Amino acid sequence: MKRLLPALAVAAAIAGLSACSSKEPVTAECPRGGIVPDANTLVRFRDGPGRDITDVLLQAQVVDMRITCEYAKGRNARPAVTLDLQIAFAAERGPAERTRKASAPYFVAIVDPDHNIVAKETFSADFEWTDNRPRTGRVDQWEPFIPLKNNFDGPSYQILVGFQLSEDQLAWNRKQRGAK
Repeated sequence: MKRLLPALAVAAAIAGLSACSSKEPVTAECPRGGIVPDANTLVRFRDGPGRDITDVLLQAQVVDMRITCEYAKGRNARPAVTLDLQIAFAAERGPAERTRKASAPYFVAIVDPDHNIVAKETFSADFEWTDNRPRTGRVDQWEPFIPLKNNFDGPSYQILVGFQLSEDQLAWNRKQRGAK
């Protein structure tokens, strides 16, 4: 299982947990997750001016993400949440792809309650097509850790996922979305 590096820890002030009067433990919901609409698809073309179907090397998509979480427990525990983040990808080999291997850079970003990106890290989704199959998929799993002021702040954070795109790739995605 992959683990996010400390760079994905959110810099947040640490405050003491307030005591609950109930005997049942109170847990907050997990941070929300979102796939960035303009960055959910990556289309990579071979070098040159061509931009039709015969020039496509790779078409990849972030198809789903799931978040479960566990909050810090115990009287002396500092408020924090550890996520189990699973990201599902699908990829199709284009007619111009001859190596049967491709990688697609993607990012995971943590957004605080004030809508600031407080941590972002880039990873690579590596794809391989075997047996001449045109499609493949994968699921990456990460465990980001977010320190909090209190355990009830967790739902006000957001986890964003998308492909790390060039300006041309982003413009292509926006053009395709506008055409629909």
